[in-house]
Amino acid sequence: MNLLMMIGLVGTPIAGTQFGMDYGRAVWGETQIWWTPKEMALPLDQTNGNFQILLDGEPLGSHLARNSLTALGPEGLAYFVTPEMVRVRLNNWPQVQAQMLHMAVYSALGLGVSLTCLILGLVEFFHQPPMPQRRPPEGQSTRPTRRRESI
Repeated sequence: MNLLMMIGLVGTPIAGTQFGMDYGRAVWGETQIWWTPKEMALPLDQTNGNFQILLDGEPLGSHLARNSLTALGPEGLAYFVTPEMVRVRLNNWPQVQAQMLHMAVYSALGLGVSLTCLILGLVEFFHQPPMPQRRPPEGQSTRPTRRRESI
């Protein structure tokens, strides 16, 4: 056994398992647990970089600024919707998934290096010439002999 083959034999299962876990979490992970908590919901103006809601072709923020939206309260009375009333919860899964895939890239790199070492080590192992057998010095037989005790 040579060093490359040993590195490949140890590294391939370790890096392969790590890659499988990282990639599996990113592809089949739970997508609904990454929402902004209700208590930490953001104001609408802080979420302009993530999305924009249009109402009749105009951003929702513009409607809220000029008080053109109304709602009905529990008693059935109408009131104007103000920007302070609107809060947004974001699903942060895309950012989390990107981080997981980023880690999977490093795991895949380790797996690729380990597999390369394993393949090169196997090629080197099978292309080595056979070790010559050691010949005993002349005058000695190849089999051990038993000494006879003199009587």
